[in-house]
Amino acid sequence: MASGKLFIYLLISFFIGIQSIISPIEFRWIEQKLDHFNDSIPQTFQMRYMVKEDYFKPNKTIFFFMGGEGTILSPATNVSKIILTDSYMHDLAKEFNGYLIHSEHRYYGESKPKIRDLTVENLKYLSVAQALADVATLIRFQKANTTHFGDSKIFLVGGSYTGFLVPWFAKLYPELMDLGWGSSAPFEFKGNFKSFFETVFKIIVKIGGSKCHEKIIKGFKAIDLQHSEYCVHLEGEHCKDSLEKQTIFQRFTVLFAYLVQTGNKTTIRKACKDILETPFISFLRNHLIHDFKCTYQQNRNLEYKNLSFFEKLGINYTCLDLTRTLKNESYTTDPARLWFYQQCYELGNFQTTEYVPLQFYLDYCKDIFPALPQAYMFERIQNSDIVFEDLDENTKVSEIFLTQAEYDPWSGTKVRNHKRTYYLKDAFHCEDLRAKAVNNNPSIKKLKRDIYREVQKLQLV
Repeated sequence: MASGKLFIYLLISFFIGIQSIISPIEFRWIEQKLDHFNDSIPQTFQMRYMVKEDYFKPNKTIFFFMGGEGTILSPATNVSKIILTDSYMHDLAKEFNGYLIHSEHRYYGESKPKIRDLTVENLKYLSVAQALADVATLIRFQKANTTHFGDSKIFLVGGSYTGFLVPWFAKLYPELMDLGWGSSAPFEFKGNFKSFFETVFKIIVKIGGSKCHEKIIKGFKAIDLQHSEYCVHLEGEHCKDSLEKQTIFQRFTVLFAYLVQTGNKTTIRKACKDILETPFISFLRNHLIHDFKCTYQQNRNLEYKNLSFFEKLGINYTCLDLTRTLKNESYTTDPARLWFYQQCYELGNFQTTEYVPLQFYLDYCKDIFPALPQAYMFERIQNSDIVFEDLDENTKVSEIFLTQAEYDPWSGTKVRNHKRTYYLKDAFHCEDLRAKAVNNNPSIKKLKRDIYREVQKLQLV
């Protein structure tokens, strides 16, 4: 029996090994212009992308997923399979003999321009327009191979940040795509995005219960009140301004945004159980240690009376202050400076609360990128918003599937004038991108049936 089992194991391993040889995910590179809109700038860079082509038959559909604000080797989109082997886009490619591509966004991951550092001057080529031009160049490159791709249709897909790039691309390059799908993306752009956290806490109420929400609100108010009373009696430097307080509260609120945006009903209910069963500050401290990798060993060389209010609570301001990371102009693998630049430069949607006002983010933008005028920033954000004012004015855009999930904080931004928007009941952020086999949500199943029919039509054109 043992030898028989060993033989079966070896046989299965052999076939798995053969499968990995004949159907790999491959990394490839394409040369891109640093500035697609100025021919006087000759610099180029190598943009990375992944392909999976074992299902492909000549002239069948190209399923193209646009990578976003991180490396395509991140835990959410790595070679270990999510987009190219374990998604609904993959299901469709397998059924319809399609070609799978996952591109990497310029500046992120290994798709780095040949620049020494990330000064504002060098970051000026990090924009939506340049990123979309990269995608257009890659699509043209593929289609230039007329033997294999000459008659192939393009199904462009994106999620979250790249979800709103899909209709934006369709407006700029309608001739380069035939069908699109933008999942869980914001479709309004403003400076003050107050509705984000309003939606976060509505979701917590609905899933975790009103008592959980009440304790969170009471917890924030208690800490705020204690801090105010502490500052009234303090003689020293710790309360000279509100920056420390706003920074700490910003990180507190991010914990709850992360809980909702990356979680599910089980994880939210578990968090609420912890909130109700432990002191609120303990819950915050534990999650700051876990999520932000903070350590809280008080400096024994300081007298207790010289510690700040938050240090007395066991919360290290230095650990949570992003200033050092965001000001770091060296080209590291940390995408924080890159993404914050994109927010300040043209996307906005700063997630404000009662404790973290818009001015906090504006001051951060000014501090991190002093060469970026505030008036120019708001003009750019407004220009981004104009793209989404009336999506059905453009025939190609009107054919794109846009989704917003019930339990997604980004659903606080409403899609304006678009008939093919799906509001996914009982669904979470980008959940609809997952493979068909792992989701029985009726609203997602309906969406996927409709997408299936449209992809099927592409094969008949």
